[in-house]
Amino acid sequence: MSTRRRPATEDKLAELHAQLVEAVADLSTSEGWARMLAVAARFHDYSPSNILLIGAQRPDATRVAGIRTWNSLGRRVNKGEHGIAILAPCIYRAAPGEKTATGQPRMSPTPTARPDPGATAAADDEPTRQLRGFKVVHVFDVTQTGGEPLPDGEPQLLHGDAPERLWDHLAGLVAADGFRIERGPCHGANGYTDYTHRVVRVLEDVDPAQAAKTLAHELGHIRADHEHRFTDYATSSSCRGQAEVEAESIAYLTAARAGLDASAYSVPYLAGWSGGDVDLLRVSMTQVISVARAISPAVAEATPAAAHSVGAAARTVGTASQGSSTSFVPSAAAVRAL
Repeated sequence: MSTRRRPATEDKLAELHAQLVEAVADLSTSEGWARMLAVAARFHDYSPSNILLIGAQRPDATRVAGIRTWNSLGRRVNKGEHGIAILAPCIYRAAPGEKTATGQPRMSPTPTARPDPGATAAADDEPTRQLRGFKVVHVFDVTQTGGEPLPDGEPQLLHGDAPERLWDHLAGLVAADGFRIERGPCHGANGYTDYTHRVVRVLEDVDPAQAAKTLAHELGHIRADHEHRFTDYATSSSCRGQAEVEAESIAYLTAARAGLDASAYSVPYLAGWSGGDVDLLRVSMTQVISVARAISPAVAEATPAAAHSVGAAARTVGTASQGSSTSFVPSAAAVRAL
């Protein structure tokens, strides 16, 4: 029996993985996804200092922007709202002869006797800009505005119960790998793995279905050996992206094998971390299937709903409003957003 089960299981996992790749590709090329990315590009990535300022003044803020940005998106700041004060750099162009930030005077460009027609303009021919301080500007949270709804491609948290014994099965594997499981705050994420202290933490106030999926994601990081394979995870967006693609693919396949449909979360999550490049999913297929096969409950099989609803998730998530979140596209945050 054991010699026949493994190929069948691997074939089913490969089929599920192929459906997942197709769904991510469909979402990434959809009109809704393109519109969402265009909107996301208008929002600034705020500095750590400004993030602290925003959090201190409006702890429930999710998406903030200046009044001009909101107006360009078809939204207006509600009457009587008070702006969130942040710091904006004052950048000025240095005059010829004026000392720049490096302490060196900026010289007027001197034409050469024989300019090279194929050369680009010299650095001295470009205006030198320097920071001269900061000024206070005001931004507004989306809840302080009204107007056109914003497109959203955020993963949807899973609701309801997890398949019976799925959590216990995954928790046993995590413990066998030498990690301790904790439930509690996760710094804005749904879970994370602390390799130094050998701790896997899962957010406490999520439904059992989401908690089990997150635990499978973290176990995917552990079993795919991301601790050693992606040593630049914290500093390299490409390393982090590949690690997140692998871990979430493993979580999706594991959940599907247990009868839990995670496509509403996994498809947009993978589309965001891969940047729509489905080759990132394809190149990791062998690693993903190998790990998923090893950690999936042996007696579970994917339900028809879990196997086939992934395409529907890709068709709807690009335009559906998923509620408030911290960003439009999963980004390199301080912890893994699972």
